[in-house]
This record gives sequence, C-alpha cells and structure tokens, in this order.
Amino acid sequence: MTMADTIAVMSGGRIEQLGAPSELYERPATAFVAGFLGVSNLLYGTVSGGDSIRLDAGGELRVSRTALAGKSGRVAAGVRPEKIRIGPAELNRLDGRVTERAYVGVATQYMVDTAHGPIQVYVQNLEPGVQDGLPGGSVTVSFSPEAVFVVPRTQEVGA
Repeated sequence: MTMADTIAVMSGGRIEQLGAPSELYERPATAFVAGFLGVSNLLYGTVSGGDSIRLDAGGELRVSRTALAGKSGRVAAGVRPEKIRIGPAELNRLDGRVTERAYVGVATQYMVDTAHGPIQVYVQNLEPGVQDGLPGGSVTVSFSPEAVFVVPRTQEVGA
C-alpha cells in the first residue's frame, strides 16, 4: 500500500479492483477487496432509498448517495473498525455488548456483539488511562454515513 500508486487486487485469476491504495481501502468494490486490505465490518441488508439500507436484522443504515450510486437490491454495507466510535456520537448507531477488549498500545480493540453480528472497533488511545467498554458491558457504537462503503452481496459473504 505504501509503495504503489496503483494496485490490482486479484482473486481466482481475475482483477477484482484496480486503483489507488486509498481508493481500494476506503471504497472497495467487492467484499473480497474489503477483506483483503484489512478488517471490514459487513452489515447485510437491502437498498431502501437513495441514502439508506434496511438491515436484515432490523433498522435503517444511512449511507452517502455516492456509496449507493447504481446499487440496488441486497447489499453488504461495510465500515472499517477505526471509523467506529464507542458512544452515540454519529448518525448510525448499533447497540451491543462488549465481548473482548485488547489494549495494543496505539489503540484499544473491541469486539462488540450486536444483533447484526460481531463488530470490531479500534479506538485510538489519545489520552492515558482506561477506555470505556469493559467486557460484558452494554455499549452503543456509532459511525457516520460517509464512513460506509457498499458492495454487492455475494455468495462468499453469506448471501
């Protein structure tokens, strides 16, 4: 990612996506590319408007119109762990229970069990001390519509 201006991600002998490293990371075209370039939380649902997805497990997810451009039907909405906050600060919110917490120096990693499946959250350790979200505790995680990318829902992601 740091050595190339353009990257081609291939699967099964075919190009899944070709583009700049930031484009592939921030706006992957497929679930394979999203997973190949890092951790992605995928939430499954159906496009229900120009800026929304009705999630399979209930509720609506707001996304940018750009992320939904040309997409319809069943999709997977993705959000990277570092783009999620613990707390209800952003428009998209999911309630859950912390199942794991690991301090890794620069960040604390959380696993949060939600009705939509497990969600990984990376919280940067900006201040000294212990972060909120002890294992077993209830939390709300949130993220902005601009943090969401949308990919087709394929057999390899559980369609």
